[in-house]
Amino acid sequence: MYHGGRKSPLLLNRGRNHDSEMTTLSKVTVLILDDNPLVLKLGRALLEREGCTVLTASSWIEFNHVLAGNTPDIIFLDVNLPSIKGNRLSEVLKSQSNKKDIPIVLISDLPEKSLEEMFPSSGANAWMRKPLTRDKMVDMITRHVAG
Repeated sequence: MYHGGRKSPLLLNRGRNHDSEMTTLSKVTVLILDDNPLVLKLGRALLEREGCTVLTASSWIEFNHVLAGNTPDIIFLDVNLPSIKGNRLSEVLKSQSNKKDIPIVLISDLPEKSLEEMFPSSGANAWMRKPLTRDKMVDMITRHVAG
């Protein structure tokens, strides 16, 4: 996992009260863009269980429609999309004044080296490798939104 210019381990406060974490996460709206329906289903299930509001999109067009009517607190963005690469989409979003402050986490099953190389120019706040897990996703939300 790469974060803020340095590699960092998964840092969750294991002593944290799950109820207080859920209260914090229940105020968070997450948008996940991935062309794989299983990734969307898993991400939704993991984060809704934590109390998040989860919006999903499976294409660039659907993503634009969802984003036009909502302002998510954080976006999980697949790198390997058919119509536009997620790292390029992140650059575009970060250049828009009304979207530049939304944290973006690139998600991919690409090797770490590839993610490390594309990350700096993407404008994204962090990246993480698939598969999506509760701990990885909650960690990113805690670091960039609820933390």
